Amino acid sequence: MEPDIRDLLKKNFELTKENNKLLRKMRRNALLGGFFKLIWIAVIIGVPVYVYFNFLAPVLDQVLDAAQTVQDVGGKVEVLQGELQNQLKGSGIKDLFNLFNKQ
Repeated sequence: MEPDIRDLLKKNFELTKENNKLLRKMRRNALLGGFFKLIWIAVIIGVPVYVYFNFLAPVLDQVLDAAQTVQDVGGKVEVLQGELQNQLKGSGIKDLFNLFNKQ
């Protein structure tokens, strides 16, 4: 073989080795990047779910229970108000209240 061709083949072989190393690094970095992106997405989705179930859910349950209690008390007050109005209409107590209000 001629020396020029031999040198060119050697140079081509070295460049091919270097190219192969770079391609392997690029492939490894792409795989690791995809893996870390998947982990990052899992953290972004998982942390709010964890916080909700461990911290917010009990507080929200207490708030909803308190709101339900307020609604129940409000309903009882309306029933008692209706009963009181019925009793006042049926007796002369209404006249007595009107007498006090005029003074």
